[in-house]
Amino acid sequence: MQKKLLAISTSPRTHGNSDSAVDLLIDAVGSHFSVEKVSLKSVPFSACCGCGFCEKEGECIQKDGFIPLMEKLISCDVLVFASPVYALSVCAQAKAVIDRCQALWARKYLLKTIANMPDKRGIFIATAGQTYPEVFDHTVPVARFLFDVSGVRNANMQYVLLKGLDKKQDFSKSDEAKEAVLQAAAELVKNMDG
Repeated sequence: MQKKLLAISTSPRTHGNSDSAVDLLIDAVGSHFSVEKVSLKSVPFSACCGCGFCEKEGECIQKDGFIPLMEKLISCDVLVFASPVYALSVCAQAKAVIDRCQALWARKYLLKTIANMPDKRGIFIATAGQTYPEVFDHTVPVARFLFDVSGVRNANMQYVLLKGLDKKQDFSKSDEAKEAVLQAAAELVKNMDG
C-alpha cells in the first residue's frame, strides 16, 4: 500500500508562487505516494472561536469543512504545507488552519491521545517577495506548530524557504527556486524509501 501524502496549499492565488511550488513537488514525487492536494480556498471553514471546548473533548465544537481536513492531517504519512509570506508570517488562510489545530494540540498535550509518528515526514514551503535574511524568522515557528500537533518530529522536517518571489509568476521563472523544490522532493523520496 502506498504511503499517503497530503499537500495543503493555503495561497489565495491559484498558480501563485507557493501553489506552483506545491504542484512541482507533487509532480516530482507523485509516483511514490498516494497524493491528495487540498487548495484551502475550496474548504469552507470558520476561524477558531477560542471557546476551549477542544481542551476538554479533543474535538472542535465547529462542525464545518475543516473537520475532515484535520483528521487527514494526522493520518497522512507525509504532510506538505505551503504558504506565501504576508506581513512576515504565514498568510491569513494558513494561520486560520493553524489556529483550528488547537484541537490537535489538546489531543497531544492535554489528553495525550496523539503521539509523534517516528516515520512521518513534513515539508513546509514558504515563498516571500522580500529578500532580507530574516524574512522567515517569524514564519517558520508558526508553521512548525501545525507539523508538531500533526505528529511530525522536528528531525523529520524539511523547509523550502524561497525569497524574492513577489509577482505571481516569479516561481515559474526562477531556476533556483524550482531546484530547491526538486531537491526537497528527492530527499523526501530517499528518506521514505530508506
